[in-house]
Amino acid sequence: MAQDQAASQWCTLIKACFLRRVPSDQFADLAQALKADHPTLSSEKSTQALFDAGHQNGLADPRLAGYLEVLLDSNIIEIDSPLAVLQSSIQQHGATLDEVEGSARPSVQTVMVQSLARKIAAGIIEEDRELFVVLHRLVPWMNYYPSSMTLGFLVSATLGCFVAQRALLGAEAKKIKVSFGQSLTLLINNLSQVNLQLANTLAYWQKHYQLHDELSAESMDLLNNVELEALSFQEGVIDNMPVNSRSGLYIYLNAALSERPLFDDMTVMSYLNMRYKGEIAPLTTELILASFDILANAMYRNEPSHTITRLRSFLVNKLPNFLSNYAVMMFPPLSIETCISQALLRIDPAAFPSFSQMFDPLGKGGILSEARQEFLFACALHQLIPEGSIEGLLGDVPMQSLPAGGRYARNELVAQCTSNPTRIEELIGELENMEGNAGEIAGAMIEIMTTLCSNNDTLTLKCFCNCLVRKPATLDTITLFCSPQTLLQPLCGILDNWQDQEDQGESQPVYDEFGSILLLVSMIWHRFDLDEVADGILDPNSFTAQYFRSASQSRQTQELTERESELLSDWIRGLFETEGINDELMSTCKPAEFHLLVTTLFDQSIKACQAGVLAVETLKGDFLGSFLLPSLAAGLVWFANRIWETKESSDLIDSLMPALQTLLLRPSSMSPDPSAMHSAVLAIVAEPLDAALTHAQRVHNLRVDISPMLDVVKPHMQKHRHRAAALQELETWASTPKKGLETALRSMIHALMRWNIASANSTDMSPPSYTHRLLLRTLQILGANATLRILIDEIMAQMESGDYVDMTFDIVVTMILAPPQQQQPGIPSPAFAQQLSPAYPQLHNRLTLRDALHTQFAEANELSKTDTARASVVVRLHRRVEAFCTAAATMNADDAGDVLGMGDPTTAVGDTAADIEDVIKQTEDFLGAGGGEGMMLMG
Repeated sequence: MAQDQAASQWCTLIKACFLRRVPSDQFADLAQALKADHPTLSSEKSTQALFDAGHQNGLADPRLAGYLEVLLDSNIIEIDSPLAVLQSSIQQHGATLDEVEGSARPSVQTVMVQSLARKIAAGIIEEDRELFVVLHRLVPWMNYYPSSMTLGFLVSATLGCFVAQRALLGAEAKKIKVSFGQSLTLLINNLSQVNLQLANTLAYWQKHYQLHDELSAESMDLLNNVELEALSFQEGVIDNMPVNSRSGLYIYLNAALSERPLFDDMTVMSYLNMRYKGEIAPLTTELILASFDILANAMYRNEPSHTITRLRSFLVNKLPNFLSNYAVMMFPPLSIETCISQALLRIDPAAFPSFSQMFDPLGKGGILSEARQEFLFACALHQLIPEGSIEGLLGDVPMQSLPAGGRYARNELVAQCTSNPTRIEELIGELENMEGNAGEIAGAMIEIMTTLCSNNDTLTLKCFCNCLVRKPATLDTITLFCSPQTLLQPLCGILDNWQDQEDQGESQPVYDEFGSILLLVSMIWHRFDLDEVADGILDPNSFTAQYFRSASQSRQTQELTERESELLSDWIRGLFETEGINDELMSTCKPAEFHLLVTTLFDQSIKACQAGVLAVETLKGDFLGSFLLPSLAAGLVWFANRIWETKESSDLIDSLMPALQTLLLRPSSMSPDPSAMHSAVLAIVAEPLDAALTHAQRVHNLRVDISPMLDVVKPHMQKHRHRAAALQELETWASTPKKGLETALRSMIHALMRWNIASANSTDMSPPSYTHRLLLRTLQILGANATLRILIDEIMAQMESGDYVDMTFDIVVTMILAPPQQQQPGIPSPAFAQQLSPAYPQLHNRLTLRDALHTQFAEANELSKTDTARASVVVRLHRRVEAFCTAAATMNADDAGDVLGMGDPTTAVGDTAADIEDVIKQTEDFLGAGGGEGMMLMG
């Protein structure tokens, strides 16, 4: 009983410290005081509590490393406990171990392994017994992650510690040396492909302690001969100091904001800090300049209005907020105002004219004429510059002022919405404003949504979802401040674990609420082109996973379960044979069951129409009602798929088209809420429907009912945020003379170089036409190896001419590091793969440019024998790319937490015993009120 009480208090304390962002030294005092009260507290349970509380959606809390090292130093947890807990996590959940140099914000497993490596290297192991336990724990890890450099560093630190040099040469180590040596050989062989230096270090220890058997001697010879020769060549390659070109940051920012936003604050800060080596002034100036450049580029390329609006929102709502991180690092005479002034002198005046120029009838920049003053007023709102300096920076009398309500505070917005739910719709509308307050509004909306989900307040949540559905463009603004996954996870959770309200007498409101939430989830899913496996959002066996996997596919009646057959029969009778859908029908069928059956219901209905026993008009009245409208998101995709199956002589088209027409052409009498839902459904299904109807128009060219439906669908096109290029865009690139996509990519690189050279001597230079979709499509069609060859060819060409080599290196390195490249989906862990339904397609991990560079780097020694110059380019590229990736993973944990706004790091902690009680009490009250999950999520 005492042990359970101790474990409960320990869990509460750890949660409280994470929530309040308690510094590591003060956490140590609290932890030691609690340990003194409960000396029998289990080491493994203590570690498990730290593991459970120290991550958000699988990613490590920045405070985790400091807390773990404090507990190890204080002997509150034993050195092997983290490995035991992590091993259990692997077995239960298929946890992943990210490479430290490849992850901007690594997993909780990675951080704990890194912390152990640091402590072991510092000499925390003092006894032979401790060493043998750690070695025993490492064996399954090496078998499970034989290519992990993070694990390799831990093994190296363990074998290099003082105790190992004594214990492993003794007789007692004979037993552990057999199993450990076999696993170590596997680790060395795999690491030799990605990190020769680390592999050589491990090979040295393996030989020193005689941890290898006779069969591994060949591997040792290979490491000691061929790979040492490769290492010698690499060390002989001399690199120049990197050059920060204007084109480089222009490429990176375009990629980070290309269609689906990928502007993760920590990732971008790591990249910028590495790029500018801590030089805050040029970093800030060029970031502001690049933000204006990408906006001008979108205008010149005639990108859709929603793209330009999103980039304006980034400039006005996101950038000032992000710049606040750097403002605190500036000291006189350096200031943000100076950086802004320098950046505005270099922006394209044709794209951002003054007020006197905006009335020029020949000018095209009128649509962006207010962007400069919107940005400046947003900076003033965030107290980056005084309001009085705006006129001088603008060079004209400003035409607007600071928002009347001043700068919003998220906590106040949440309180307003809690006391007055109608305030939610007002704030969602304000997300479209270019005033600088969108970040606080977005944060408040996420916190409110999370709280509504945790409290199962589906009625208010329905209204919240309907507000966003009516204004889908606001999702683009919200995702500048959080990922689509953050939006989806609580919503998917409530759909997957739907609980009917006990006091809800009728069933139609249940369908209304479920449908509204599902429609918003579908809109986010399709708008941002998410993938069930790659984006790691859904449980494979959940309702939402089944819905996105198969809801648009009908099933034969013999494939249905007995219950599904009964429900299908009931719905057919309710829709077509009785007076309509009644409460009894809906009470016996859960909303989730209906949405998984709706396409089969359509299939049976069309078959009935073909048989002449059903009039298609009967579909219209029920499915265009608000509570069934969301089901059309899957239903209309089913129609699109069936249209592709029709042939010129097929009579199926005669049943499909009238039925589809009744669902697409909404009546003029439709009320506003169902009308908004119908528009949202059309935005989701527009692309597959447009393609199917266009195909049908070619095959059935005498039909006159197809054109009106195309007219309904086309206004809803281009409302997705795909990373892939549109067909027309792809055809343009593919038709480029000579080698199509390859030539188009080379031409784009040349344009970037010309612009960079010319802009160094002139301020009146428009940015070159650039879209990151070209690089992504080239990767998709030609593959990573061929694309990397093109990029290296461009560097080689510049080396031959002797001009602008360093600038070309910067462009190529940035393309390799571009955010979609860093966030490509990885291969699922074995445990996750075992959970996948047979309905999943076979998963393949697409090679990234960084992967291709790794491969070429491994072959650089052989290449150097025939083409030394190209091998040297590969080595130099690899060094630069890996330097950026390593820097991204080694940001100071406490600083990272503060950058993310995860709490006030200056929280004072006074008397230790009193503080424990205070922290525990406040945390229990907070978690009991349902706010804990929201705060962790918003962290």
